[in-house]
Amino acid sequence: MVEALAIWPQLREDLAIYPGPRALNGSPSWTLYDQATHRYYRLGWLEFECLQYWSLASAEKIVTAIEHTTPISTSTVEIEAFAKFIVNHHLSKPEGTQASQFLAQLKKNSHTGFWLWLLHNYLFMRVPLLRPGPYLQKTLPLINKFFNRRSLLILLFISALAAYLIAQQWTSFSHSFLYVITPEGMLTTAIMLSLAKLIHELGHAFAASHFGCRVPSMGIALMMGFPVLWTDVTDAWRLPRRQDRLIIDAAGMFAELILAALATLLWTILPDGSFRSGVYVLASSTWLVTLAINLNPFMRFDGYYLLSDLLDIPNLQDRSFALARWHLRENLFRFNFPPPELWHKNRQRLLIAYAYATWIYRLLLFAGIAWAVYHFFFKALGLGLFAVEIIWFVARPMFKEMVIWRKLFTRQDFSLRPHLAWFIPIIAIAIFIVPWQTHLLVPGLLKGAAEFTLYSPQPSQIKKVLIHEGDTVTEGQVLLELTSPDLDFRIHTAELRWAELTQQLASQSLDLALARHNPMDMEALQSTLAELKGLHDAHDKLTIHARFNGHIRDLSDSLRSGEWLAKDEPLGVVISPGHLVIAYAEEADLQRLQQGVSGTFYPDGGDLAPILVNVLNIDPSGTRQLTLAELSSRYGGTIAVREDKQHHLIPEQGVYRLLLQVKNTSIKLPYTVRGRLSLTTPAESISGRLLRSALAVIIRESGW
Repeated sequence: MVEALAIWPQLREDLAIYPGPRALNGSPSWTLYDQATHRYYRLGWLEFECLQYWSLASAEKIVTAIEHTTPISTSTVEIEAFAKFIVNHHLSKPEGTQASQFLAQLKKNSHTGFWLWLLHNYLFMRVPLLRPGPYLQKTLPLINKFFNRRSLLILLFISALAAYLIAQQWTSFSHSFLYVITPEGMLTTAIMLSLAKLIHELGHAFAASHFGCRVPSMGIALMMGFPVLWTDVTDAWRLPRRQDRLIIDAAGMFAELILAALATLLWTILPDGSFRSGVYVLASSTWLVTLAINLNPFMRFDGYYLLSDLLDIPNLQDRSFALARWHLRENLFRFNFPPPELWHKNRQRLLIAYAYATWIYRLLLFAGIAWAVYHFFFKALGLGLFAVEIIWFVARPMFKEMVIWRKLFTRQDFSLRPHLAWFIPIIAIAIFIVPWQTHLLVPGLLKGAAEFTLYSPQPSQIKKVLIHEGDTVTEGQVLLELTSPDLDFRIHTAELRWAELTQQLASQSLDLALARHNPMDMEALQSTLAELKGLHDAHDKLTIHARFNGHIRDLSDSLRSGEWLAKDEPLGVVISPGHLVIAYAEEADLQRLQQGVSGTFYPDGGDLAPILVNVLNIDPSGTRQLTLAELSSRYGGTIAVREDKQHHLIPEQGVYRLLLQVKNTSIKLPYTVRGRLSLTTPAESISGRLLRSALAVIIRESGW
């Protein structure tokens, strides 16, 4: 019930009204413009007629006048509600003590502390830098020439020509990214990206000016501290034609597509270099990125305004959110409240689906932002921003909605009865709280219990190959015989030197002059003997033996008699009959694990049957360096790693190595298998796991 106003509000003189588009039911609409706040309000037929008779200063008189002069049927309640809207949005002159108290309360509420202001603005903050109106007016005659069908056909021709030229040079075009990652290329790329965003915003500004709209400001918007350009084209709301507003909404993306087509033509004639790599960015990825971001209808970018104007629903998100909240409350509690707005059934379903999709998207987005700020900022700030994202932007809206539910319960005089829709939140809460997870999934690698890689000890030639792929070998068995003419020559030379020194020492007792060199000759003889022993040991290594019983795997294709091998060239692998699984568990899961726990290893690909395993050992300390590259994210695994300067794989999170024994000792695999390991653990809830993970992160990052 709307409270009656003590004093009838007087409209401000600076308000302006413009013709608006036709409503969905065909009725006329108007646009009310508040110059002081630069805001627009869409008025229906009833609201416009109210303003026509506003000077009557009485809801009853306005109702009588409207019903006598128009086919509209209304009531004093609707007129009072519209008058309340006028007052709440400061469209009236403040008069009387009630208005003064209302404004004083608004001013008091507007004064927020620094930290609260920062919470509201750190994700997105606009900084106006330029008033482009005069410059746009000067260039408008030139820009107007492009808003015609002939210009569109020319641009389509340029785009088709660019596509044809790229198809002719596709191999070169697809490999041009290598020039982008050079220092000069990265600098040029940054300049080109800034140019593309500038062209994007100018596209909006020129399109708005073409249709007679003002562009009061352009500037930089800070999104989580990252600067992006923005243009104020709010004046487009005064345009009555929906097609004109759609053109302004899409003008930025269209300008970038034009830039990409021109850059493609330019790329085909430029020589290789940093400038060409920057043009390549414009021609390839820039327009894809802008389409992926700006076409997103769930954030207030170009895609949102395109959808809003396409459906001709101003304030699309606010109105759809209000409708979805009503839908949620009615399905859960059957309050039997009327919807906030009356829509056609199909459009109502569309708005409700859009609201739910936006909520899910924002939940994922804010969770992703929380993860990003945690990883990309230093420890204390990362944890603080993570808490802000989750508590302020995720948990707080949910809590506020539940507070509204509680207030609505207290106003109802009927008892709640279970509804079928309750099963959805009940099941969701049960899945989140009830301990039901009795298995822990971790990445693992099935490999031989012992492996020995065969290497060529030095540059050599293959003399004999005594093994084949898959052969079973025994300890000490000769596998390969290699020969090295260079080593044979060095052995022969050392033997001759040894024989010469031996003969020389034998004759020294007969010649006094030679005897004086005896200490030096003895030292040379010992050095030669040591060298000769080392050469013979190296020669013995040319005959490669098996160190243990096993089977042969991954033999090199170059193992043929007469082939030459480089030093340390891998030739094959000997694997012992037994197998082990090496897995890595996160720090938060260690409490659920203990030695002797059984589990099942599921190889990737589904070609092999699951394998039963037992936990043999759990490392007491975290893994500082991941030695199994197959499990890392860089090589298709699931363990997130980064590569240091020495090219070591460093886990991003704390992981601990598990060693597991395969129960079936008769299994024989010709290769190493990557897969997922399911370990039997005590039951745990999702909330318990999240809590333990959060505590582990806090303890680890705080340095406790």
